[in-house]
Amino acid sequence: MSPYVSNVTSLFSGDLATVSASIRDAGRDILNADIDLARQEADGIDAAEIVNHYVAARGDYGIRHWLRSLAAEYDAAQPFGPRLVDELDQLDGVHTLAAA
Repeated sequence: MSPYVSNVTSLFSGDLATVSASIRDAGRDILNADIDLARQEADGIDAAEIVNHYVAARGDYGIRHWLRSLAAEYDAAQPFGPRLVDELDQLDGVHTLAAA
């Protein structure tokens, strides 16, 4: 085996180890964020925190769906005033026309 093949092989195995560690760290960070969010829900998360977490969870449709359900519960408990679900829709770019 030539020394060039050996160097290339060690380069790729080193990169793979780095990528694997990065993926493992990202998974740990996501799990910790999910645990923190579940604790906040148990403690009573307010509307501003729901919006902040919703913005931060861009691309994570599972967390966003869960936050939308929290927003719907919040709206049900607050019958007057602006709806939190409408605010989340605006963040997503969903616009509905008011009934005439």
